[in-house]
Amino acid sequence: MSLINLRIISLTVCTFLLSACSSTNLNRSQGTLPEYIPPSSQESTVPDSIYHPYKAPEELLSAYDNALQFYKQGHYQQAHDSLGDKILTTSSRIQFKALLLAALIAAKLDDPLQAMALLGQADQLDSAREPGYQIQLNETKAVVLEYTGHWAEAITLRLSLENTLSGDDKTYNQTALWSSIQNLTDTQLAKLKQNPQADLAGWLTISSILRNQTLSVEQQLTQFQRWQAQFPEHPAAISPPLDFSVIAKLGEMAPQKIVLMLPMGSKLERASQAILDGFFSAYYHQKTKRADIEIINTDAYPNITDALATANKLNPDVIIGPLKKSNVARLSLSTLPHPVIALNQLANNSYRENLFHFSLGSSDDIHELIHFAKQAGAKKAAILSTQSTWALRQSDEFLQAAKQDKISVTANLSYKNASRDRQNAVQKLLLVNESKRRIALVQRWTGERVDSVARPRQDLDYVFFVGKLSDAKQVRPLLDYYFAKQIPMLASSTLNDTPPERNINFNDIERILFTEIPAIAQKSSLLDEVSNDRDSNILRRLYALGADAYLLANRYPLFVQLKSTRLSANTGIITMDKNGIFHKRPEIMTYRKGNLVNAVSTQFFHQEETELP
Repeated sequence: MSLINLRIISLTVCTFLLSACSSTNLNRSQGTLPEYIPPSSQESTVPDSIYHPYKAPEELLSAYDNALQFYKQGHYQQAHDSLGDKILTTSSRIQFKALLLAALIAAKLDDPLQAMALLGQADQLDSAREPGYQIQLNETKAVVLEYTGHWAEAITLRLSLENTLSGDDKTYNQTALWSSIQNLTDTQLAKLKQNPQADLAGWLTISSILRNQTLSVEQQLTQFQRWQAQFPEHPAAISPPLDFSVIAKLGEMAPQKIVLMLPMGSKLERASQAILDGFFSAYYHQKTKRADIEIINTDAYPNITDALATANKLNPDVIIGPLKKSNVARLSLSTLPHPVIALNQLANNSYRENLFHFSLGSSDDIHELIHFAKQAGAKKAAILSTQSTWALRQSDEFLQAAKQDKISVTANLSYKNASRDRQNAVQKLLLVNESKRRIALVQRWTGERVDSVARPRQDLDYVFFVGKLSDAKQVRPLLDYYFAKQIPMLASSTLNDTPPERNINFNDIERILFTEIPAIAQKSSLLDEVSNDRDSNILRRLYALGADAYLLANRYPLFVQLKSTRLSANTGIITMDKNGIFHKRPEIMTYRKGNLVNAVSTQFFHQEETELP
């Protein structure tokens, strides 16, 4: 099988679902973190004092309560409009609460910089000095930080609130603290471990227990119980995270038999083999009794229905596969007596009992890139892609995601792989030709030569690029040449299918940000056995996918019972949505002097920034 075919495979077919256990009757629980609701205008945690001497007019109280009601209902634009500006600038008892509510609304409307600015205004009010209001301010800050993905900063605030809250507020804070810790990448967690605050070390320890992929569910529970006995006064020992409570109930449900259905005799054979290699690598690293494994070659059957019938006769606890999209489509119409891990997903997936999906496709990458840019207030994008079929498909995918996330797409262009066409596309993208035409027009009007330089458009935060690194290294210098050096290029992991050539000019790949799975980003030893051939990163991702398939085969019930479950794995931080689709949150990387490093949004999107107080 050629590497060209393999490249296509990685973009279009590798979807994965995770497994299940012997029981197929698991009910989906409501374990997600509840929405934080600010107090109403009538709720006061403090008596009258010098901090808030002015009674609020009824019209402002009414505006606040109406906005709060819209906020509770999820109508954030209406909440914004109802709150208005007057309440934010009029000195009164409600001004402080109004600024906090406005900050929450701004975060929900994907305007993190405005949310931070509003929190800064609230912090400057005299009422913010009152202890009760200071708590409300810090709670709101934490919510905004969590919504924008600043997990480490949110953790710091949640820890500072631990000893100031009680009752339901304390329970909520602890749940939110745990959720933020579970959202940390392994790299972020390791950094926090270097200088942990009081109580943080314990939280990070039990998170590390769940992240240890060599432990069975039973071993994880045993290690937690030992830690709990050693530190009985720790908040997590007194009120353990729900993850461990669910594990205690499901510990005896580890799969005894797993069936893999993969195409082993077609152009997908190499992809299937990489998945199998990763699966068995994780399998043999487990230190306890392991499940029995059966492998079915779907290419040996006339159709997927017959292959599935053979798998069902083996009475498995979970089935992994099929890989081909057409087979997954057929499966979605079938009755499934055993949980199935589909290795592909359809354009429109809806929940079907016992059918789940876990994909290496680009949708999760695109979502994370958009969110990453939003952290710095970047919401204006352009699309530039090569004209490969997969590239045009990914461009359409970004366009759809941008519409959903309210990202303004100022241009959507593709180019042939030729120097002139590439240059013309970049000029058109940056409106350089428009600038040249304006200069020529002025010269015709005046009859004199105009000493001016063509300038690109200024209404652009970043370019979403679809192509390989070999393509990007030719586009980046063009952007720089046409005065767009400050505009970063964002791309999915397909850009990094092939690592940079040794003789590459490192300046040509600077300011190019792309997603990558943690196993590659952090050079996991899991991938040591994978070859270093050209396009080896494709095989590495498939290998990591197989390893996570085995991991999730043993963790699947936790996702079913606890919707807020997050699992740090080889392909990213994994979550599951209501339709049974597993999503991965990859890392955002860039090359700096030829080395792969984590990217920080504020270093690439030059916006006017407001620091949180």
